[in-house]
Amino acid sequence: MTKIVSYIENTTIKDENFIGTIAFRNEELTLPDGSKMALGIDDGHWVLVYQKEAKAAFRFFEYDRREKKVTVDKKPGTGEEIAQFKKLVGYMFTNTNVEDLVTLLPPQVVDK
Repeated sequence: MTKIVSYIENTTIKDENFIGTIAFRNEELTLPDGSKMALGIDDGHWVLVYQKEAKAAFRFFEYDRREKKVTVDKKPGTGEEIAQFKKLVGYMFTNTNVEDLVTLLPPQVVDK
């Protein structure tokens, strides 16, 4: 099985305008630590939905890559929360098998 990070490391063209969401293809799949994540990307706006463990509350991160600002659960975030966001995304990329994911694209991207 191939990890997301393997695809990213081998990419020669960096798509700055990617729009879509990556998520687990079914409810039973988790990361090695038991957490679940879904990541939506719309150019420089990243949204991460994170659940630490089954039945735990979801955390909702919104990161503006250009302004380097984060909101967490709709409240202004701190530098520490930006670091946590980046750590979680890195963990997802390093530990998620591509075969376990679905990529959802908005209709305007699919139609092109």
